[in-house]
Amino acid sequence: MKDLPPGLPPADSRKWHNRRWWDRLGYLRVRSLANPHWSRDMPWLITWLRRERSIALPADHDLYDKAIAAARTYARTPRRSPEAEHAWDRVLDPVDELLTRHRTRHLAATHEARTGRSDTGS
Repeated sequence: MKDLPPGLPPADSRKWHNRRWWDRLGYLRVRSLANPHWSRDMPWLITWLRRERSIALPADHDLYDKAIAAARTYARTPRRSPEAEHAWDRVLDPVDELLTRHRTRHLAATHEARTGRSDTGS
């Protein structure tokens, strides 16, 4: 299984007490998707990803679509096959990219709030 993307606290961190409300995807990634004991319930995950996609920025829809497609593929992969963990990593790839985008946006917004200007030259 892939490592967590940078910036996410570990599953047992006290930071999740409040962060889980504003970082639902990060919480899911750390507490469920990275948990080897999670049942990997693909119908539930696909529904969850679709719901999040419906409220996501349009620029992120492509990654939600990739995660949903990868989850569907994983659901058809025999769990005990050598391909299963690779298929699972393909589910995690777009999720991790989304988390990286979210972190980049958050840091940029924090910087702009502190300095009153963005790094994009505006």
